[in-house]
Formats: sequence, C-alpha cells, structure tokens
Amino acid sequence: MSQTRLSQTRSPSPPPSRALDLTGPDPAPVPARLADLMRAQLPEVVADVVAEIRRTIPEYDRPENSTYDQVLRLAAETLTASFVEKIADPAASSAERDETCRSLGHFEAVEGRSLDHLQAAYRTAFHVAWRHTVTVAEREEIPSGVVASVVEAMLLYVDDAIALARAGHRQAQEHADTRRREQRTELLRLLLRRPPVAVGALEEPARAAGWWPLPVEATMVAVHPDAPCTRSALDSDVLTDLDAAEPCLLVPGPLTEARRTMLRSALADASSVMGLTVPLERAAHSLRWARRTLALAEEGVIRDGSLVPCEEHLVTMWLLSDVPLVEELARRHLAPLEDLSGGARRKLTETLAAWVTTRGTAIEIGERLNVHAQTVRYRLRQLEAHLGDALEDADARFSLEATLRAATLNRRRALGRRGTPGS
Repeated sequence: MSQTRLSQTRSPSPPPSRALDLTGPDPAPVPARLADLMRAQLPEVVADVVAEIRRTIPEYDRPENSTYDQVLRLAAETLTASFVEKIADPAASSAERDETCRSLGHFEAVEGRSLDHLQAAYRTAFHVAWRHTVTVAEREEIPSGVVASVVEAMLLYVDDAIALARAGHRQAQEHADTRRREQRTELLRLLLRRPPVAVGALEEPARAAGWWPLPVEATMVAVHPDAPCTRSALDSDVLTDLDAAEPCLLVPGPLTEARRTMLRSALADASSVMGLTVPLERAAHSLRWARRTLALAEEGVIRDGSLVPCEEHLVTMWLLSDVPLVEELARRHLAPLEDLSGGARRKLTETLAAWVTTRGTAIEIGERLNVHAQTVRYRLRQLEAHLGDALEDADARFSLEATLRAATLNRRRALGRRGTPGS
C-alpha cells in the first residue's frame, strides 16, 4: 500500500492484506518513541483483541478462566508483546512467539478443528491492533511513512504466525493415532453394551486402545449434544464419544477432586451430568441415569448447569420413572375428593401434601402454606372425613406421600415445557 493512500485513510478500515510492494525500497525505520507508545497500549489492545475475538468467533466465546479463555488471553498477550519488541528491535528473539503459534495450531488439531477459526482470530487481532496504531499515530503526529512500515510489519507478522500455526497443526495431525482414537471410542461403546460384555472379552480391545489395565470402577458423564467440550483439557485415560447423537465420557474410577477439576475445565460451559461411580460392568446404568437426569434438567424439573451431580436427584428420577403410573396413583388416592370444587380440592390436596411430607403440627403446616393454623385444622378434619383410615395406615401413607411428591414434580415439568420457546 502506498504511503499516500495510507495518509488519506482516516476511518478504521485496514488495507488489503497483500497490497504491499515488498520489492520496493526499505520501509521507514520505526522510531523508539512509537514502539514505547505501542508498548504502553498493550493491555488495552489485548483486552480489545480478546473481546472482539469472543464476539465474532463463537467457538472461542467460553466462560472466563476456562481453558479456552486462558489460551486466548495468553496468546493475545504473547503475540502482541512479541510484535512490539520485534519492531523496537528487529534482532529480538522470536522463539516464544514461534512456540506459541505452533502450540495454537496443535491446540486446534486436538480440538478436532481446521485452522479456519484460528486464521479468523489472527485477522481480527490485526484489525484491532491496526486501529489502535492509527489512533496513536494520529494523536502523536507520527509520519505516515512510519505508520505504513508498522502496518506492513503487522501483515508479515500475521502471515508468519499463520504459517507457524499450520506447522503445529500438521505436526499434531501427523503424530495423532487416528486408529487409536477409533479403537478407544469402540472400546467405550463395547463397555456400554447391554447385556454387559464379559471382562475377559474386554482385555484385548482395552490393550489395543492403550487403556490398560481396565479399572474396577468408572463414572459416566452425559453431555448435551450442543454443548462445547474442550477435549485437550481431558485426562489421557478418559474415554470419549463426543460425536455421537448423545455424547458421553467415561472417567476411570471415582470422581476425585482432581478429576472434577479436569471435568470443569473441559465442560465449563456445557450442560452435562456426572453419573454415579459404579463397577465397570454397570457403566451403562451410570450413563442411563446421567442421561435421565440431563433430560430432567432440560425439562425444568431440576436446575440445569454444567456437571450436575446425578446422585443428588436419584429420588426425583425414581418418582418420575413412570409418569402415567404416577397419574393413576394420584387419581386413585384422591378419588374421594372428586366431588369437591376445583378450588377446594386444590387446597385440601396442598394441605395433605404438606402433612404427609412433614407430619408437622397445624402451626408448622400453616407457616409452610402461609395460612392460619385454625384453617389447617379445619382442612385436616375434612381430609379425615373424606379419606378415612387411609391417613392412619403406614403403607397407604407412604404410597400417598410418594404419589404427591411425584405429582408435584410432574407439574413442575409440565410448567417447564410450557415455558420452553416453541413448546
């Protein structure tokens, strides 16, 4: 790009990436003052680069302090600082820059992506850095020839960075054992078969997949199909099937604090459920329960989130295991109240649920329902009149409590579905 055209450009619109005459005379030297000014701008430039990349490239828009966020910030800091040092001193070492770029390419390969997103991120970083440079240059009245030299250096720097990332990406792909990954996925699917495969039949597939010895216990993790997962954050012995219609992970052994930290890094922004730790031959059950809990979260019965503990929702899962049966039990238990008006039936059912759940006094139930204790006593007398001895029978009372709890959960699910867009 000619210096004349650059001096006429006042809006933040960068030059064409290949509009440089690299065969022309040497570019104007960059004065130390401009390098110092750019160095002072680095924290602001890094912040803007990170924000713009997260805004324009959804794949990199992950929670703060997640693995992606840390990689993005470290890369932005390293590459921008290295560029300023290079224009301040052309003899400065670029070793750290080179290693960072190769590592970024390797990271993209491990995440199963091409370099398209990374190249887009480089272009975004260039646009942001260019705007800041022009702003500083105009404010400080830096000659246009100097600015043109800096822009040219930026473009060459981005080209070098992309080439280095491509080398890291290619190296990662060359070293990756595609067949081994396929074998590990097949091993996981074999472990999840029902009825379970005999342990003896798993030894050879496990050895071939580089996953030996087989653990005594395992913990399954169910992941929402659209949820992001940072594969590179997973421990090397974790088996994955993330491209399936219902993605999942198998973590050998129980979920220690170190394992939980690992999963939080990999699934920081992913709707997911940690299953129960079970003997390896029961891994399919752990996954089934985890997926059921994930479905309950999607339906609004329990709170959705990343790494929801399945073990905290076992009773809810059990109570809603057969919804038509719950509805039939509720109909049978509450049949004596059918002749009442809708409002009266609802109030008595609400009071009944509070009583069988808490077995509290009229005062305690009244506080729970926000009604006077005398009102509670009146309702309980009505319930005794309609339900008779059922309230005194322990088995009937247990069945009634379970039914009313399940009915409440079922209503919550119905409300959750109605609140879902498009439902």
